[in-house]
Formats: sequence, structure tokens, C-alpha cells
Amino acid sequence: MTARTTRRWHVLAWLIAGTSWLLAAGAVAALIGTGTAPPNVADWIMDVVTAVVYGGVVLMMLPRARHPVVWILALTALGCGASGLAAGYVALDDAWPGQDLAVYLPYWAWVPGVYATVAVVPLLVVPGGRRRWPAVAVAVGAIVVSTLPSLTVVVPGLPPNPFGIDVAWWQSMLRSLGLWPDRTVALLGVGVWIWLLVRVRRAPPAERGGLGWLLAGHGAMVVALVAFLMPMSDDWTGTAAEVSGALLLVAQLFLPAALLVLVLGRRMWGVDARVNRGVVWAMMTVAIALAYLLLIAVATQVLPGQSDVALALAVGLVGLGATPLRRLVQRRVDHLVYGTGADPARLLSSADGRDGFDLDALAAGLCRSLRLADVHLVAPGTGEVPAPGGDDLVLTLTSRGRDVGRLVARPRPGERLDQRTTRMLTEVAGLVGMTIDLTQSVDALTTARRRMAGVRHEERRMLRRDLHDGLGPALAGIRLGLVAARGLRERDPQAAEDMLDMLERELAQQGEEVRRLSRSLVPLALEDGDLATALAALAERFTGDELAVHVTVAADVDLEPPIQVAVYQMASEALLNVSRHAQASRCDVHLRRRADGDTLFVVSDDGVGLPPDKVEGIGLRSMRERADELGAVLRLGAGSTGLGCKVELRLPASAEGRTLAALEAAP
Repeated sequence: MTARTTRRWHVLAWLIAGTSWLLAAGAVAALIGTGTAPPNVADWIMDVVTAVVYGGVVLMMLPRARHPVVWILALTALGCGASGLAAGYVALDDAWPGQDLAVYLPYWAWVPGVYATVAVVPLLVVPGGRRRWPAVAVAVGAIVVSTLPSLTVVVPGLPPNPFGIDVAWWQSMLRSLGLWPDRTVALLGVGVWIWLLVRVRRAPPAERGGLGWLLAGHGAMVVALVAFLMPMSDDWTGTAAEVSGALLLVAQLFLPAALLVLVLGRRMWGVDARVNRGVVWAMMTVAIALAYLLLIAVATQVLPGQSDVALALAVGLVGLGATPLRRLVQRRVDHLVYGTGADPARLLSSADGRDGFDLDALAAGLCRSLRLADVHLVAPGTGEVPAPGGDDLVLTLTSRGRDVGRLVARPRPGERLDQRTTRMLTEVAGLVGMTIDLTQSVDALTTARRRMAGVRHEERRMLRRDLHDGLGPALAGIRLGLVAARGLRERDPQAAEDMLDMLERELAQQGEEVRRLSRSLVPLALEDGDLATALAALAERFTGDELAVHVTVAADVDLEPPIQVAVYQMASEALLNVSRHAQASRCDVHLRRRADGDTLFVVSDDGVGLPPDKVEGIGLRSMRERADELGAVLRLGAGSTGLGCKVELRLPASAEGRTLAALEAAP
């Protein structure tokens, strides 16, 4: 749409709104000028208020939507304004021009717009198919037939009707029709209200706000029309008219807001602050007028003949109730226009993921609820904060005095963040920061629990394997040796004595193996995932006057708990072999990440090295078994200087995931 076309629609909207407001102002001026109250005060107040409120609604809607409902509201605003002006205009001096038209205007000017609001508007604004158009056509026909009698009637003794059709058969037909066309419209309105009630009950929660307000306003309109058209005695006619006017006024508490939300929909983005203020102003205008009308009616009954006292009492009560009423109206309108975006707590609860807290789900919820182009929530270490634009809002998320992330909000193209959205994001930022902090704490606790479970599981596997493959067979051999020594004691005492000496040495060796197992149990540092501290403590235990052990762990090494336990056990086996057999003065332990991503673990010493005919013992076999489990490559050789021994374990990066799965699945 071009800028020129947009300006034309703005001009037309101002023309309709200005005309309806001028008509309402003229109605008030005519009442003040004549000092004569209109026959039906409630109807006159309804006409004036409707002209003012609907004029403002058309001003907000028409430049953004050419929906049929907008034209119905324009017709209602102009018709009710003309009807209210005519009610006071007829009381002026007969010399004023156009008084013959003013006599008849209050009877038909408001009918097309009000009747269309009752029977047609809900069918047009509620989302749905094309099956409603037959009902719309029937309603339009009934409205046209309802308007014709008052528009074309000729009444003897009254000024001539400018639109009257002074034909006998026409006037006879109008008299025979009576109020049945109007009652048909009322019956259609009842049917539409029942249909609307069913739609509200079946609608998703996100759509029930606007539909619920439409249901309430439409219900008041239908009851008002039924009360106006019901057959009753002359004694009750005036009261029914007043009740009908009051209910029509009550309907205006709900209909403008509902129609703004349902018709504009997404076109409210960028203007919903004005929509909010406009709806609050419209509802406050209607509410104060209605309260004033009811208080005057009650006060005149309680204080008959004291009109000034009743007026002062009504004004005072309206003034006292205006502020709390506005707060209530503001809260309800905020919820209608902004939805969950009106309350930070509800906003967070609605944006929370179904399976728990999730940054992406929360960002999407904030973006949807606050009607923004994009929202990024980035916790430290989880991603990069996008470069903010000129209109973006960047907030630091903090909790317990520390930085826990960033929030970047980006408005829609061509828009800027208004004060309400900025304030809402600022309030939400504190809650989001605390939520991220709590989630990080829970994740850290869960990780620690998983790490501890993995460490304990690996520790039990190590003990079971060493006891089954080492200590168990050794003790069984010692038992068999004792049985054999007992048998040799009488036949060959010397052989029995030699065998007992051998069994004693074997028993001492297995005792040392038990002590090795106890020392190799996982330390507390490893339970916390601190492999560097665990290796340093292990090195300190083997360091003495004859051997110095040095440990170096690169900062970029990050292994899963089961792999950490395996590396620690291999380091323990290697250092035990160095202390027993290497005759070394220095031993170096290195753990680092290679450039290709592999992890390299090296234990080297400056001792005597491995003899060529060395038979692998339990320690070396255990290290090879662990290497096979890790999917790693274990190499034994001489040190870099040609002296001593070097044990090198290379764990490929691609194998770490498979290794972890295999270790966790192992019995």
C-alpha cells in the first residue's frame, strides 16, 4: 500500500471519527441549551457514548484494516450520534432548520448499526468458513426491513417526514408488519449468541480472551434488544426502554475492546500501546457514564425531591470509585491486548518448555508473547551472543551477583521497542537470570551425581577384575601349596620347608598386591572429576628420597569419568612398576591433547628399562586390558634419551564416545 493511499484512509478515519464526535458534542450542547431532558435518558446517554467510543475505535481500525466490521462500527457511531443530536435538537425553537427530520431520526438512525452489531458482527469477526454468509444475508434483510417502517412512516399531526412514503398500501403494510422484523433480528441475535458460546468453549486458551469479551458484550446487546421489543403494558414501556438503554451501555464495556483485538489481530503490533490506551479510555468513559446514570436513579429514589443533593452524591461516589475502577480496567485490558505478556510471572510460565526449562523454548515464548522479531537467551559457554543492532535491547542476566548470560531482544522491522516492552523485558530478565542460575546448579549436581556413579562403577569393576584375575588365583595356589607341604612334611621335610618358604614369599607378594589395590582405589578428587589433582596426589605418594615423580596435565584435557578412572588406574600400575623395578631417580607423567584431537598419556622414567626377556606381569597385563577397553593404543619402549622405560597410551578422539558407551554398558 502506497503512502498516498495510507494517508487517504487516515483522512477518512479522522472524518468519520470527527463527525461522530461533533454529533455527540452537539447532542450535549442541545441538552444544555434547552435545559430539557430527553424522553429516554438511558437511550440518549447510550447514543452519545456510542458515538464517542465507536468513533475512536474506527479511528484506530480503519487505517489498518478495511474489514466489514469497521464499516458497521462507523455506521453505528454516525447513526447513534445523529440520534442523540436529534433528541435535543427537536426541543429548540421552531425556527431552527431541519427539525422535521430531527423528529424522526431518533427512531431509525441508530437501527442499522445497532442491529448489525447484534446479528452480523460476531459472524464476521470469529474465524471460520464461508457457511455463515447465508445467515449474514438473512440478518441484513431483516435489518433493512426493520429500518423501513421508521424511515418511511407518515404520522398525522407531526411534521412531514422527509423520507416518508405517503401511499396507503405502503403505510398499511408497515402497520401490519409491526415489530416482527425487529423481533426477527433479536431472535437471530439469540441464535448467534448461543453459537458464539459454543465457539468460546471449544476455542484454545490463547483465543478465549477476545472471544470471551465479545460473548459478554454481545449478550448484553441481545438482552437489551429483547427487553426493548418484548410485548408489555404501557406502565412498563418506559422502564423497559431505560433498562434497554442501560444494557446497551453495558455492552460498550466489552465490545470495542473485543472488536479491536479480533479485527486488528496481528496488525496491532507496533500500535498496541495506543490500542491499550484507547480501550481503557473507552471502557472508563462507558463505565463512568453508566455508574453516574445508576447512581442518579438510585439517589432520586432514596432522596425524592432533592435533585441537587442526589447530583452531588452521584458525582462524589463516581469520583471516589474512578481510580480503583481504572486499575481494574487497566489489568483486564492489559491481559486482553498483551495476553501473557502483561505479567512477567505468567509470561515465564507460559514460555517454559514442556519437558523442563529450555533456553530456546523460553526465548521463543518471549518473542511470541511480546511480539518481537527475535529474542536470544545465551548462557555462558552455550553460544555466542549475536551482534546487536541499533534498535536492539541487550540486557545482562545476573543472579547472586554474578553474570549468568545475556538477553538480546530485536523489534520487528520498522518498529522500535516501546517503554512497556522494555520494562517487561527488564522485569523478566531478573527472573530469567535466577532461573538460569538454578538450572545450571541442578545440571552441575546431576553431572556430579553421574560422575560419582561412573567412578564407583569403574572402581567396582577394577576390584572385581583384580580380585578374580590376581588375588583369587594366588590365594588358591597358596592353599594348594600348603596342602602339598603338609603331604611332604613326613616324606621330605626339606622339600616341605622350601615349599613353605616359597609360599611365604608369595603370601608377602599378595599382601603387597592388596596394599596396591587399596592405594589404587579412586581418590575423592577423581570423584569430583579433577584428574589433575588425583594424579598429583598419586605422584606424591610414590615420591621419596630415591624417586621424584612430576605430573603435567594440560588444561584442554576433558575426559569422561569412566575414562578418567581408567587413566588413573594405569598411572597407578605404571608408577608401581617404576618404584619396584626401574631403579629410577625421576619419573614424568604427562597428559595432553594432540593437535589432531587425540589424547596422549605418557609415563617415562630414567631407570634401567625393560629387559629383552621380560615376561609381562599382572600390572602390564592389566594396563593392556584397560587400553583395549578404551579402544586405545598402548606402547612400551625406551625413554626419549634412550634410557629408562616409556609407557605411552594414545586414545583417539573418535573413539571416546564409543569407549564411554562400552564402559557404561560393561557388567
